[in-house]
Amino acid sequence: MEYSRIKMKYSFNRIAYQYVKWLLFIYLGFVLFSCSSIKNIEIQVATLPEYPIADDVQSLVLLNRSMNMQFSNIPTDSLEKILINRRMSLEAVFRDSTAADTVIRVAAQALFNSGRFDVVIPKEPGIIRYDHDDIASALDSSTINNICKEYNVDAVLILESFAEKLATKYYFKPEYGSYENVYSATSDVGYDAQWRFYRSGNHQSPYRFQVRDSIFWQNSSHSLPELYEQMPRTKEALIGGGIASGVKMAEFISPGWLNQSRHYFVTGKKEIDSAIPYLQENKWEEAALIWSKFAMIKSKRIRSEVEFNLALAAEMEGNLDLAIEWGLKSFKTNYSQAIEVYLRTLYYTRNSKQQESKLRY
Repeated sequence: MEYSRIKMKYSFNRIAYQYVKWLLFIYLGFVLFSCSSIKNIEIQVATLPEYPIADDVQSLVLLNRSMNMQFSNIPTDSLEKILINRRMSLEAVFRDSTAADTVIRVAAQALFNSGRFDVVIPKEPGIIRYDHDDIASALDSSTINNICKEYNVDAVLILESFAEKLATKYYFKPEYGSYENVYSATSDVGYDAQWRFYRSGNHQSPYRFQVRDSIFWQNSSHSLPELYEQMPRTKEALIGGGIASGVKMAEFISPGWLNQSRHYFVTGKKEIDSAIPYLQENKWEEAALIWSKFAMIKSKRIRSEVEFNLALAAEMEGNLDLAIEWGLKSFKTNYSQAIEVYLRTLYYTRNSKQQESKLRY
């Protein structure tokens, strides 16, 4: 009986030893042979605008055709006198030439900053009008072709009309539980802009865009002079509407940018990983040049990681077909879940861009 107990104890200890030995072997294997690691990098990905423009349109000239005989440029002080004379309550429609000029310049800057277009603004972007119509008829194709030739651009974007409705009001009321007065003020600027987009050599009707929205200010204070200083002047509010209108027009046709994460492999091999500093500096072509030297390395694991990194470099360079090609090679060389997920991302991005091309103006 004692011998049986000893034998059973010995057998149990032997099994436990083999189990611990097996776990230790796996751990050592992971430490010794899995020298690579996967890391994140933050990137910015372009998002589709509401009205995408065809890729062959790379440059634009912006012109202002909105300023007809209804426009004026009332000085800041004069506008404030109007507000004061109306007992700090003003509601009116304005066609302010400074605000309209602001629309053009802000839209041009926003379009250029998007990285999608080269933008030209003439020193005098205004097209003179002597009528009182809200919007004039479209320009003919020969005029547009001459403008494109003069400024060496692919298309013309013209602000055809611009108006703002401003409502500013100052008022006071007793504060709850107190005998003191609280002064409040609101200023609401609604803007309405009409644009036309003309392509060079295009005899079809131009595309029309309507940009309509509003911006709002509100504040309160126990002191009316202090409240007045906190609120924008009437002229500033009108210019603020012009800024908002220009930004919104640019957002209609230029891509936005979305922060996303991507993965890349650190292989643990000094020569291969010398590409990483280039990756971190957004120099993808230089990084790909280093990785490509090791695309035929014998180790399947390392080769798959190099191919994965080359797929990422191709995506960052804008070549989705090549990115998918490298991704498939990585998938076939040595499967990992990271590769499978990344391939799905690449396919989704390519399909989205193919759909995008069907919607372009």
